[in-house]
Amino acid sequence: MRCFTVSVMGKTQAKRRNWTKMSGFATKDFWITSDLHLGHPLISGKRGFSTTDAHDSTILGALYELPRGATFICLGDISVGKDKYALDMLLTLKYALDLTMVLTPGNHDKCHPKFGVKSMFKWTPRYQQVFDLVVPEFVLERQGRSLLFTHLPRLEDAHRSERLTRWIARDGFDCIIHGHTHSDVPIDGKHVNLCLEATNLRPIHSEELWDRVNQALQAADSR
Repeated sequence: MRCFTVSVMGKTQAKRRNWTKMSGFATKDFWITSDLHLGHPLISGKRGFSTTDAHDSTILGALYELPRGATFICLGDISVGKDKYALDMLLTLKYALDLTMVLTPGNHDKCHPKFGVKSMFKWTPRYQQVFDLVVPEFVLERQGRSLLFTHLPRLEDAHRSERLTRWIARDGFDCIIHGHTHSDVPIDGKHVNLCLEATNLRPIHSEELWDRVNQALQAADSR
């Protein structure tokens, strides 16, 4: 696993540059994925790794291949119960590559409303040290279509509790780009799944995302 030492001055300068870039967010050039699950033994095993270290080295190694100065979007679940560890790893990544980073918190991220106000007060500032934008969801308009980016899809989920159901994606969008499912199926109806299982354990570029969105929209239009 790669390690970097970053000075306080370096952090300040990088953050200033990232905010400048964020104001000019380009929908033609960003990278995106979901469900990193750093330090999580269960998911590490399900993804074919014998240890969490091996899993995390692979996931972080792919992230370190992002272009310097890129915009990186994560649609939730950076870890399960190891928020500080995951945030420390991602902060090192951020300043090593001067990334702009966006998060839509997942149901395992301690800044998610699911955990209540006390947890949000404690953890949101820590997440904001890493991510330039932490937002429950966001919408991009593209070619006359309204696309929702969020963690929880509207798809049926046998393991989803009633408490979690209240946080699923809102209806009324042409396509929902999401994580959460850990399925390797990239497209299901008007849903585009960006879990690492559906992207070969790597983030994908916006060009590939738009190809998947177009496939989902074309399939929906043909019904």
